[in-house]
Amino acid sequence: MILVFGGTGFIGSFVSSRLSGVDEVVLAVRRPVEGFKTVRFSEHAEIPAIIEELNPDVVVNFIGVLRGDYWVAHVEIPRLIAEGARRTGSRLIHTSALGADENSRIPYFRTKALGERAVKEVKNHAIVRPSLVLGSGQMLFRDAMRFKVFPNLKTPVQPIDLRDLAGLYIKLVEGKKGEFNACGGKVISLGELVRKVMETAKRKVHLFPAPEPILRLLWRLDGSLLMALTENTCERNDALKLLGALRSLDESVQWTAEGLR
Repeated sequence: MILVFGGTGFIGSFVSSRLSGVDEVVLAVRRPVEGFKTVRFSEHAEIPAIIEELNPDVVVNFIGVLRGDYWVAHVEIPRLIAEGARRTGSRLIHTSALGADENSRIPYFRTKALGERAVKEVKNHAIVRPSLVLGSGQMLFRDAMRFKVFPNLKTPVQPIDLRDLAGLYIKLVEGKKGEFNACGGKVISLGELVRKVMETAKRKVHLFPAPEPILRLLWRLDGSLLMALTENTCERNDALKLLGALRSLDESVQWTAEGLR
């Protein structure tokens, strides 16, 4: 049995549906979810006890936030999940982020790295560090559609298709151990990626020139802005190594755009 935390989000819901073809999947949730067997909890402190009660073969954690309380989502909750996995001896697969670094000035990346500490104390563990993920629920493009403008950022990114990412998790559930960087096969600027997706979806979004020095001043108002200015590419692409082949960027863009129409 696979116990999933964060299984209702963009990545977690899709990957959980794919994992259900491998083994029984149970989602640990606060609210009812249709289509899956679930276990309810109301307080974070209950997490280790839930894992002990169910005694799953594998625990998968997809919990993460782009805004909000990074410390709780990325450090405290992974610590509690790791505690439960240690008690039961369950395999733990943890979702971190490409660029996770304890010395980063970006809270998202710093807390993601700190959260990995507890995971590494679990004997049987794997850590996944995805780049930008392409799929129909990616909020980056929905936000661009809502505001109808997006800065023409030159930031290099190496996006991975959500379907390929799901394939990587299936490999890890089957027993692969270690730390895995997950990128697609092509590097593209963030602004160009948004342009391609919007044009394919036939949506109008204006890409405006955005001087980087000004954006770096504005990041103090919104930390996620500095994330958009940080290169997100793989020196070592473990997704390609494990899967053997990845979907083309054009195919991923097409699939992402279909969800925006």
